[in-house]
Amino acid sequence: MQHIGIVDDNPTALTHMRILLERSGFTGVRGYTDSHAALQAFTLEPPSVLLVDYLMPGLDGIQLLERLQASGATKHTPVAMVSAAEDLEAMRLAAYRVGAIEVLAKPVNPQEFALKVRNLARLAMTTLPGSSQGGFGPLVVPRTGGATGPRSDARREDAALLRMLEKVAAIRDEKTGKHTTRMAFFAAAIAHSYGLSLAQQDQLMMGAPLHDIGKIGVPDDILFKPGKLDDDERVVMQRHTMIGYELLRDEPSPTLQLAAEIALTHHEHWDGSGYPFGLAGEHIALSGRIVSVADAFDGLTTVRPYQQAWLVERARAAIHNKSGRHFDPAVVVAFTAAFESILRIKRHFDGDDAFTAC
Repeated sequence: MQHIGIVDDNPTALTHMRILLERSGFTGVRGYTDSHAALQAFTLEPPSVLLVDYLMPGLDGIQLLERLQASGATKHTPVAMVSAAEDLEAMRLAAYRVGAIEVLAKPVNPQEFALKVRNLARLAMTTLPGSSQGGFGPLVVPRTGGATGPRSDARREDAALLRMLEKVAAIRDEKTGKHTTRMAFFAAAIAHSYGLSLAQQDQLMMGAPLHDIGKIGVPDDILFKPGKLDDDERVVMQRHTMIGYELLRDEPSPTLQLAAEIALTHHEHWDGSGYPFGLAGEHIALSGRIVSVADAFDGLTTVRPYQQAWLVERARAAIHNKSGRHFDPAVVVAFTAAFESILRIKRHFDGDDAFTAC
């Protein structure tokens, strides 16, 4: 059974986190106040997402994660370290070294906590053995006794449609699903550093994977051509922005409308040299400007038919060099601020091999 694990020696804090998650529609939440008991339980049955307190008697959070990591139990488990605010800086690097993806301050902010756990659950779905690399489906099924009504029904329908469209976009290329999922997390990290709200980050991450859905209308001999395209082929390839927009534009869902906006604008350039309309500056939708940077970084650091993967520092330098030309300078600043988070996301998907490219 898929579940969320919580380890915190403070029963009050553990109960608070459990209640917040259950009120947000999560089920299967398992908590332990004894880190040794948690080690035994999670070695036998690894959780889908793991939340670990930093300071605990017996095994502290770092030692617990070291042992779980050594056993291989958390290989497919996104982990968040939770600690009092005054301890965060002291333990942040140590937490990342033992596999933590997030570091959260206690007392937790209820809305932020629930959203970050949901994002970790989505991330877990992409790396579970046998799961679809392109999926964004909820790892923990919401309770049927939760909120109901037209808005919640519409949101569930939107999520189902988004997952179906992601599969459509990925079906012709097995690497596309992984790219779109990884890139969406990059975009959300950049959006966070840019200062967008948690709701905006969440919506962007849901819509971003459809940025290239229009490529289903591009012939295979062009889409998978090794090497550069000629002028005529480039014109055909560039039509994918309009095709994607036309596919999504009439959907009433705000998230799908955002996805249409992203599909249309993510190849526009800050200096007006992009396509399809040659928009410049803030005439380009912010969603498209953020996804443009996330897409470029993932594209540069991933093997493609026409190029070898670049080292992450080389890719970061390339994005900086195009700040003010291809990319919004403010978004590049946000990308730089989020870079450590982006690297942790990339390592989660690709392992250490992601850092040994050319």
